[in-house]
Amino acid sequence: MGKWFEVRQRAHAAVDEGVTPALALRVAKGGEVRCALDLGQTHPGGAGSPCDPETRFDLASLTKPLTTWTWLLHAVQRGALALDTPIGQRVDVLDRDLSTCPVHRLLTHTTGLPAHRAYFEGLLPHTRQTGRFIESKRLVRSMIARTPLDDAPGAVEVYSDLGFLLLEQVLESVDRPLEACWTSLAFHEKHRLHFRPLVGPTLSPSVEGEHEFALAATEQSPLRGGMVCGQVHDENAWTVGGVAGHAGLFGRADDVLNFGVALVDALHGRSNPLGLETSLVEEAVSRRWVHPRGSRVLGWDTPSLHGSSAGQRFGPHSFGHLGFTGTSIWIDPDAEVVIVLLTNRVCPSRADTRIRALRPALHDAAWAALHD
Repeated sequence: MGKWFEVRQRAHAAVDEGVTPALALRVAKGGEVRCALDLGQTHPGGAGSPCDPETRFDLASLTKPLTTWTWLLHAVQRGALALDTPIGQRVDVLDRDLSTCPVHRLLTHTTGLPAHRAYFEGLLPHTRQTGRFIESKRLVRSMIARTPLDDAPGAVEVYSDLGFLLLEQVLESVDRPLEACWTSLAFHEKHRLHFRPLVGPTLSPSVEGEHEFALAATEQSPLRGGMVCGQVHDENAWTVGGVAGHAGLFGRADDVLNFGVALVDALHGRSNPLGLETSLVEEAVSRRWVHPRGSRVLGWDTPSLHGSSAGQRFGPHSFGHLGFTGTSIWIDPDAEVVIVLLTNRVCPSRADTRIRALRPALHDAAWAALHD
């Protein structure tokens, strides 16, 4: 119990010191939950509701592996799309090099696309006033299609939201839109990972028959009219309607954990609610995809040698992902360990970056407790 006390102590200190208003930590080994903490309040300064197991967090870029990656693997699994399909075969883009670039480079962030573009600038105020999200989505997609590459495909690894916005379009060319596809998956029906939960200022009814749940607030935004809560924090994602290939997903810590456990089951050849074949998941997380000066496999990151957010204990086949709002999942399939940390560290401001030190410290403390 001593080592788990240290985990709890670190987590409580993070909330008490204002690193994040709310914090949810889950640690599982062999599919068994070894640690479950829900601390703090959904809003800063003790406002809002207590964080509990039903609290939904804005998962930010965890949307990429939890939804868009899953959507892609299902398309590949049924033969609707190949990883080496040229992007231009499915989506019209102006840059010739991007047009001939294979789809898999969108997942490894090696297309040469820039890391970010504030497409929402000039669109967000008008969209907020008119509610014309469909029009804004069309304009954003037009801007992406005209965005020039910063580097030649394959030259460097640059983590890019733009690539997953483009991947969403690629997948729509062989399937229905993202939200419709996601809600049709059995995993979605069993769990509560979802888009666009807000119907009130702080509370939203969940699935029919369930009680209301709290939503962790994100950031005080003058551009958005105040504290953002229950609407996606990412401005580009909000401008296109809250559903995007790179951001927009909300969920509980338990549901993110269950996703990770399902991937471990898939990698060990066991049945899994994701409906994914073992060989395909193995291929996706294979180190053969990692750029010589990078760390990414298909849709996921891997622990870097120095200063990794995963800490120092995750093994050589581990993979994970971060979300800007303060969310993360790291998975070690060999040890069958999954660690999920959900916070709203951007509340009330994204300027606070103390989460960078908290993540690896909590991960290392959890590993020590698992092996105490």
